[in-house]
Amino acid sequence: MILRTLAILGVLAFSLAGCANPNGIGIQDFGYIIGNVVDQNGKPVQGAFVTTTGASGAASVTTGANGGFTLQNVAVGQQMVSVNPPPGYSTPSPVTVIVVKGQGVSAGNIVITNEMPQT
Repeated sequence: MILRTLAILGVLAFSLAGCANPNGIGIQDFGYIIGNVVDQNGKPVQGAFVTTTGASGAASVTTGANGGFTLQNVAVGQQMVSVNPPPGYSTPSPVTVIVVKGQGVSAGNIVITNEMPQT
């Protein structure tokens, strides 16, 4: 009985060792990206959809009332941060950042232009 239990545990240990990274793309290290989406007058823009894409996947979040965003668990390396603005705003060019393991990197203030007529 003891040998059988040990054999089962050995098979489980071997199986789990192969599942250490179920995504199959290698062990990843992560950091995070912070920033703000503001209009041309520096006012925060709520409801902008912010995404990042890199060789190891993507992350996304919507800006809050203060225009701020934090993209968590972003793979290290070069990442492109893109903004899909709410209606009435222009789409800005993507921002490139380099994510470092365990650290935050700032995408700064991403400026979008309000294209609605001002009254």
